[in-house]
Amino acid sequence: MLSAMAVTLLLVQTGSGGAGAVQGGREGTVDVPGPPDGRLRIMVVGDSLTQGSSGDYTWRYRLWRHLGESGVDADFVGPYDGVYGLTEGGSDHAYADPDFDTDHAARWGTTARDLADDVARVAAEHEPQYLLLLAGVEDILAGGGADHALAGVGETVSTVRVALSGVRFVIGELPAVEGTGDDARINAEIRRFNMGVVDLAQRLTSQTSPVVVARVAADYVPSRDSWDEVHPNARGELRIAAAFADALAEPLGVGRGFPRPLPTVATGPRTAPEPAVEESADGLVLSWDAVPGATDYRVVQRRLGPDPDEAVVLPAEVSADGDRRSVLVGALLSGARYEFVVRQYKGRDEGERSEPLSLVWNPEPPPAPAGVRVVDDGATVVWEAVGEATHYEVWLRALACSPSDDSRAPADARDGEPSTDPGHGEDEPRRSPDDDPPPGGPDPEPDATPTPAPSPQPSPRPTPGPTTPPPPRGTECAPVDDRGPDDGEGWHSQGPTGPEPRWTATVSGPYEAVVRAHRDYVEGGYSAPVLLGDG
Repeated sequence: MLSAMAVTLLLVQTGSGGAGAVQGGREGTVDVPGPPDGRLRIMVVGDSLTQGSSGDYTWRYRLWRHLGESGVDADFVGPYDGVYGLTEGGSDHAYADPDFDTDHAARWGTTARDLADDVARVAAEHEPQYLLLLAGVEDILAGGGADHALAGVGETVSTVRVALSGVRFVIGELPAVEGTGDDARINAEIRRFNMGVVDLAQRLTSQTSPVVVARVAADYVPSRDSWDEVHPNARGELRIAAAFADALAEPLGVGRGFPRPLPTVATGPRTAPEPAVEESADGLVLSWDAVPGATDYRVVQRRLGPDPDEAVVLPAEVSADGDRRSVLVGALLSGARYEFVVRQYKGRDEGERSEPLSLVWNPEPPPAPAGVRVVDDGATVVWEAVGEATHYEVWLRALACSPSDDSRAPADARDGEPSTDPGHGEDEPRRSPDDDPPPGGPDPEPDATPTPAPSPQPSPRPTPGPTTPPPPRGTECAPVDDRGPDDGEGWHSQGPTGPEPRWTATVSGPYEAVVRAHRDYVEGGYSAPVLLGDG
């Protein structure tokens, strides 16, 4: 088809800095007509790289901003004004910044050959003075070669000229791709296209309709400048816009070249998610509105306390319900404070993160254990299981013991006087000093009826606790007061006792015991006390 083209005068941008002249194919250097007076009508034509998708600024935005800053009064024209909707398909208007002239003639997924079919009609309708064309990658991705893509570009130029003979053309090189699974073939064809488009521009240019090349491929690194295998992110948009701005400025005389170095820009979706939380029977539901352009979300969880841990990305699946996204978070510890952050991505580029959302999970305390009693002759404390408890804790306090009334020493009734000689019964005669043995004499005979020796203490159990000696015979023991561990004195915790509603005593002596239920970090109430030991 290229052989049938009537246009044979060809030009290519020299890059030598000469203003208003390009190198002609057969006629040498040819003067390029300067910009028309008044507002310049510019039509941007292409495929997905030019249309952009939800959440993008697009390189059209970057170029329009630059032209305005260069003092160029530009009017972007074309039949479309949206980006491609990544969620629903078709067109939407979810630009990262819609404050620019959004008109264009680019279609997602279209080939250079497809564009040529109706571009003449579109050009006749919108009458552009400059046509900026970035197309051909879809031809190559679909299995075609560089020649197929170049043929489509050449046909686009020639058919537009049928309707508008004086249009100035800027044709963009194609940027490399990465991650397609066929990178070696595709990038080889892209390199052939980029070499061929220079020759094509030389063969297609005319005196009144110059064709120049925008050096898009220079310094374009797909791992840095694309958000997926093919499409430019914010950095890639800047590189493409800068290449077209440079070509418009030199040799076409429109505006200034793009300033270098290129500015640093953030990538990924720019609208931060705003998560909300709701408790469910299965755990915590974290939900937020879908962000334009986001293709993936990740929820980061961190326990702030008690026992703070490191932030981790939850291995949870994000569910979609219309425009709402949600994650079910399980395995949370009751009473712990957690922080959640939603991170969003467009392809491999992370966007704006949500503000941290902090909450205490399930802080309501479990009820106090009931039915606490002592079994196994005082060796075990048992109670009714608390359904919400994950473990229990036993608290002990020594009883207050004192002699009972019937254990006090009896009075000496002889002669009606109380005995003043402790240790003698009422039938024994009172001893006088003369009865004492001389110093150094034999020890006194032991008492014929000695006080019984105390019983040996039991061996300590594996988990030791506080030990109070058994009270002497004839003493009474009772609780110190009616206060529990929350406001009483003298209580000591025996530590967590596990999930079973029983505790084997690890102490001897007179004690009172209470049991407390726990759900993870949440402390429940105390049970009624029971008495242990000889109290």
